[in-house]
Amino acid sequence: MTHHDLPADADATACALEPNDLWVRATASRPRRHHDGWLFDLQTLDPTRSGRLTAFMSGDFTQRIQEASGIMLHEEDLVGDHTVLLTLTVDPLLGLTGRIIGLDRGLMLRAWADRDARVREALDANGVWDRQRELPMPRRLRRVFLIEPDDGAPHAIGGGLARWHELGMIALIRHPLAFEEPGSVAALHRALDAAHDQYEWGTLDAVIVEPGTGFAFRSLSDAGLAERLCTFPVPILTRRTRPVTLLDGLAFRSFDTAPELALLLIEILHRELREANRPRLEAIARELEAAPAVEDRPAEEGALFD
Repeated sequence: MTHHDLPADADATACALEPNDLWVRATASRPRRHHDGWLFDLQTLDPTRSGRLTAFMSGDFTQRIQEASGIMLHEEDLVGDHTVLLTLTVDPLLGLTGRIIGLDRGLMLRAWADRDARVREALDANGVWDRQRELPMPRRLRRVFLIEPDDGAPHAIGGGLARWHELGMIALIRHPLAFEEPGSVAALHRALDAAHDQYEWGTLDAVIVEPGTGFAFRSLSDAGLAERLCTFPVPILTRRTRPVTLLDGLAFRSFDTAPELALLLIEILHRELREANRPRLEAIARELEAAPAVEDRPAEEGALFD
């Protein structure tokens, strides 16, 4: 009974209102199709409780999961232990039923891991999976291409590189994009096009991918994009996401935190200073500062050749 069908003389404060949603940790079994959705049985994992509940997952909710995860749900994906968000309803035929309106990421994480493993095996079989890690360490850091989230929020990597750019230490090309929006894979390909143009036109020492905060970053595990990243001619540095993506495994270097990535960049700058023979350059600078200015005198008239 809900507040919509109370008897006219009932005490509303003593009657149940609309049920609240609740998270349930349960084992799902006997999945079967029901209209455009799924029906299956839920058994709580709490050993002190018994009984089963019929659960229903609508076709619309199933479609949303498939669009977010990039996988098609099959019966075997639904069987097992899950954490689900239920709203309880009373169905005329099924009785008390739990309508699933939320699902933990475990189901999608397993499917993503399986699909990423297949892509990695294919790239490894083609001999390109290790290409990035086989590149030499950059000897200098003069031009950097940064792919960063277009979310307006500050990010440590972008902020640090921008400061170096303002100081004249590096040239920074920033390419913001939305990692988790429709069309993100195409946007990443365009970013790589722009980075490759920098490589061909002049110099490019590193590409840095800062994904920011988000849910899945599935675009970074796209098979076609992963193959292109593997064969990109410039070292790619990135900060790892959770869950991990193919980019995290194939990149020249990947780091858990922005400070760890910054340490490698600083190491490259130190190496550039050492190889530039800084004492020699300082000696030249001191000598040129102390040398008298050369007067610009007109040449004396005379034959050009003796």
